[in-house]
Amino acid sequence: MKEPLIALIAVLCNVIAQLSVKQAGTTGAAGTGWQSWLSPWLFGAVFLYGLAFVLMVRVYAVNPLSVASPTMAGGTFLLVALASWLLLGEGMGVQRIAGIFLIFLGIYVLTRS
Repeated sequence: MKEPLIALIAVLCNVIAQLSVKQAGTTGAAGTGWQSWLSPWLFGAVFLYGLAFVLMVRVYAVNPLSVASPTMAGGTFLLVALASWLLLGEGMGVQRIAGIFLIFLGIYVLTRS
């Protein structure tokens, strides 16, 4: 893949944005009223999603979409699962690990064909 560092930064921005949305939801931003929309976690998530989007434009421009998109999606999926396990204490059982493995196997087959 061309521009792997930009792809990695885009994936990390996406992962951190997802964690920020989760944090916003657990610290009261999921409530009602305008105040719930003023969460710094939500503003940070929107900024990071925007940055990830701009970076993905560059990655998609210099790589085949059929390779770049699944690779970046798989990286995001894996890092969200790991961060959820390590930082949020969410479960990581055998079935989840097997599912992640199968997804990566599918991405591998998809990008090699």
